[in-house]
Amino acid sequence: MAEYGCAHDYDIFSQLLDANLIVKSPPPKDKWGWDVLSKIFHLGTQNRQDIEEAPDDFVKNYVDNCTSLSEVPHLFLDKVGSNISLPDPELNLLEAPSFYSVLKNRKTCRNFTGESISITKLSTLLFSSFGLIHGYEWNELTELGIEQAGYRTAAASSGSLHVEDAYVLVYNVTNLQPGLYYYHAKDHKLIELHLGDLEEKVMRLNFNQFFSSGLAVGIYIMARFDRSWWKYKHSCNYRINLLDIGYVAQNLQLCATALELQTWITDHFLDEQVSKLLMIDGMVESPLLFVGAGIGTNAAVPDKFRGGLK
Repeated sequence: MAEYGCAHDYDIFSQLLDANLIVKSPPPKDKWGWDVLSKIFHLGTQNRQDIEEAPDDFVKNYVDNCTSLSEVPHLFLDKVGSNISLPDPELNLLEAPSFYSVLKNRKTCRNFTGESISITKLSTLLFSSFGLIHGYEWNELTELGIEQAGYRTAAASSGSLHVEDAYVLVYNVTNLQPGLYYYHAKDHKLIELHLGDLEEKVMRLNFNQFFSSGLAVGIYIMARFDRSWWKYKHSCNYRINLLDIGYVAQNLQLCATALELQTWITDHFLDEQVSKLLMIDGMVESPLLFVGAGIGTNAAVPDKFRGGLK
């Protein structure tokens, strides 16, 4: 700094140093292993506020925040299409296997036979994974005189807002035409969006992962971000939404296993094209995971891979 020969210049540099806008020595090598966009997400979704609150203050701030919120958003979408009634779920099918056996038998399968499953089994799978197994009314809130702004399913959810929605691709289900449906959890029904054999098209959108061939059903699990940002304003809740979708996906796989189905899961697909297929905007509502279920051979390594992997 002496080369500038001016105290004024020295003061400027001191201020820049104090503000952490410049440093005296090069920063240490960045340990981040992915691209800059992932780093922005990693840092931008962290809650950097350092707030120490006493329990009473915590409660007061929470109540004040709830009071400031506008009208509760629509939690269930009203899709245009024919309503398809589902049979009552056979919940006794989930009671037969032990919990440990379900955990142990859950396994990613990459070889499916193309056999059909019953519409009752699909109904049971959707209800147990996405449905209102506790009913829509939340008795605990009603008894306390608290306004209900969410609902309960088998999966944990930030704020009980349940950002997840299920778009169901039917390939081989008895008494149900192949096509794309939306699962309306509140009424436990399917809304018909598009009929036709979509298996090959979906496989292409899923980056030609051929081992999904022969599924009975596939489900794109969506995130309804508008449900979440209504209540939670900080971007760190995007990370929480990803976790919420993970909870649901695991429940879906465990319920399928209990129903003697095998599953395959991926997040590797063409997001924009999938959103177009599902007739959504990809922003307010966005696909995050695809879970397939059907009759499989219990093979994690498909035949086409076996020779090459050896």
